Amino acid sequence: MNIERHRWYSHRVGRYMSVIRYGHWGPPMLYYPTSGGGATEFDYYGMQRDAKWFIDNGKVQFFAVDGFNWESFYNFDIHPADRIKSHLAYEEFILEEVVPLINNLSRNPYLGCMGCSFGAYHALNSLLKHPDKFKLSLSMGGTFDISGYMDGYYDTDVYFNNPVDYVPNINDPKFYDEVSKYCKIILMVGADDKFIDATIRMHNIFAAKNIPHDYDVWNPPCDHHEFWWKKQLPYILEKYYLNS
Repeated sequence: MNIERHRWYSHRVGRYMSVIRYGHWGPPMLYYPTSGGGATEFDYYGMQRDAKWFIDNGKVQFFAVDGFNWESFYNFDIHPADRIKSHLAYEEFILEEVVPLINNLSRNPYLGCMGCSFGAYHALNSLLKHPDKFKLSLSMGGTFDISGYMDGYYDTDVYFNNPVDYVPNINDPKFYDEVSKYCKIILMVGADDKFIDATIRMHNIFAAKNIPHDYDVWNPPCDHHEFWWKKQLPYILEKYYLNS
């Protein structure tokens, strides 16, 4: 399996950041780590082995990126306004540095993004805000309300990065056209997942707004653990990603 490690200093986030590529061909998938994870999390969970057939046969390639949650949402030593600003710096890093790297290496215009737990938030928020760049969002065991990390603070930056707030107010025909024709949104969760209510809430919001999406709840004992995410990944690649 082709594995490449890329690391550079990003002035946008003020530290060195890493991206690890798994694969050599096929549509790329950006992997956002969980709350405290980094680019090595994909390998730590062994997901490259779960997706080995797809990667080795050039059906998909993964780009695992460092997270930035401890400098943003989980950084309770700074003001909530600075937490959301740190998140926006990370988003700019993704859009202006990581996405161009992926596009240059993959030579494939179809870009998906995925994540588990808090990584699922990033995956969904990325596509909803930038459907011109991301054509697939896969969320496994996700949580989609960042208000709990803001200590009661609220401004327009929080609003426009909190899917449970801004999605109910989306009325842009261009957005609906882009998402319905060219994008795929997948919400996946286990019946025993601690965040199942968050996924149900997001599903209901999408349904109320007639936003196309796939909603899949795995039966018990599927819970909030990489044991299940590792099983869900090849299932999703076969059922969804390869047919996108």
